[in-house]
Amino acid sequence: MYIEQGDSQSAMAAWQKLNKILPGDFYTSFLHARILFMERRYVSAYRELLVIDVPLNKRKGYGEKIANLLGQCCRILGRTQEAAAAYKEAAVWADTPELQAMEYSNYLFNLHYSGRHSAEFLRQQAAKFGKFLEKSKPFHHHRGREKHFLRVGYISADFRRHVCLCFFYDLLTSYDRKKFAVYVYMLGPEDTISEKLRKQVTGWRNLRGLSPQESAKAIYEDEIDILVDLAGHTKGNGLPILVYKPAPIQVSGIGYFASTGLSSVDYFLGDVYLDGEDGQTGQREFTEELVVLPHSHFCYRPLQAVPLPVDTAFSRKGYVTFGSFNNFAKVTDEVLMVWGKILNRLPTAHLLLKAAVFDSEEAAIYIRQRMEKAGLPMARVECRGISEVYLPEYGDIDIALDTFPYPGGGTSCDALYMGRPLITLAGKRHGERFGYSLLMNLDLGELVAFSIEEYIERAVMLAENPELLTGLQTNLRHIMENSPLMDRQGYVRMVESVYADMWEKYEKGCRNYGGENHGKSE
Repeated sequence: MYIEQGDSQSAMAAWQKLNKILPGDFYTSFLHARILFMERRYVSAYRELLVIDVPLNKRKGYGEKIANLLGQCCRILGRTQEAAAAYKEAAVWADTPELQAMEYSNYLFNLHYSGRHSAEFLRQQAAKFGKFLEKSKPFHHHRGREKHFLRVGYISADFRRHVCLCFFYDLLTSYDRKKFAVYVYMLGPEDTISEKLRKQVTGWRNLRGLSPQESAKAIYEDEIDILVDLAGHTKGNGLPILVYKPAPIQVSGIGYFASTGLSSVDYFLGDVYLDGEDGQTGQREFTEELVVLPHSHFCYRPLQAVPLPVDTAFSRKGYVTFGSFNNFAKVTDEVLMVWGKILNRLPTAHLLLKAAVFDSEEAAIYIRQRMEKAGLPMARVECRGISEVYLPEYGDIDIALDTFPYPGGGTSCDALYMGRPLITLAGKRHGERFGYSLLMNLDLGELVAFSIEEYIERAVMLAENPELLTGLQTNLRHIMENSPLMDRQGYVRMVESVYADMWEKYEKGCRNYGGENHGKSE
């Protein structure tokens, strides 16, 4: 109870009493690891979890809890392959289909921190997700209903102050009210931004606390024509709801970068830079049909108005500062080695890293040891913890360095919006080309690298060219505001035309939507 209430001090006191009674019990050790995790002692929790030996007859259920916590520790500490393996084991030992699906979602998500897997492997792994929920009976839909406008539903836990909202805010506020009705299906707690959005849309339901079947029934009864999932396999997602096929057409994208793996999801949103003009570059990764937008697959809108920094960091400090504000799980040892090579090419340059992991003293020491081992000159590296208001801190860097193979998302957009140029490495897969898409939409392809060597050279070149760097920092926001990345009307009209095309194909019976019988009249 103390753990659930977030009271680590009382929890530890209670655990000490328990440990005197059952000192060698596996669950006693697990509870201790949970308390350590609460205290952000991730290294200690990780080490304790590694040696827990769960009796075979207790692994169903208990094994899931232990493996899940191990996965969380590994992800935070950058042990990404171990994290994926732990979540996969958690799915094996989960005692309900819902928990199995959740843990398998975690497994799929964590596969993307490593670039070692082929597109075919990732698609095959995603396709297995639906098997955990295959007993869910889908709804059936009837064609030929009279339509004055299309009903589009959006489902996510992020209709609140959250980085992903920056990418789909305009879909909820700038839609054509003469042709579309927009319904929001919230899957989590709300805030003041949620209240603001609620007033903009046709309908709003918070499905939190309902079962997937109950949630699907509510969506079905709203007669939604196109249901758009904005979360994929991220935390608190609604994929178990989409299995029931509550809408005749179901789409995923924007908030996630890889296939859902569900046969009940018909389309996935991409763009020409992520997937190639014909979509064939990316299609092999998806069980869904790719829809390739001609510019960006999202429209960026900052959630807070922050003025540009008054001056450049290098003019204030006398040296160039690189920076990354990404979730540190994206920062692999290879990324650290590459950043070390950049700093070693530039003897006065510094690196500023900002991430939640640095709020833990124990984890920060562990990460700094990783950096030192990777060859980073630690005297020129600054680490900061997370903060709610962080956009002004981009004024403390000059150049943003993207992570790879899992690139930045909202943090990359924020850096560019705050006038900080981004150096990115374009990968081969949809989810590895986010930075490439951003920069190509800004007509700044010169900042894109297609190899490690190019990545280093572009970073060094820009750092050694103060005139170019100043020009970019001064003009980047203006460039962004006048690019497809922030063209609200152009983007929303384009997506609405895609929805209309999807509906026309559905009405004409051009596709089997979500299975052999789904979408057919009865």
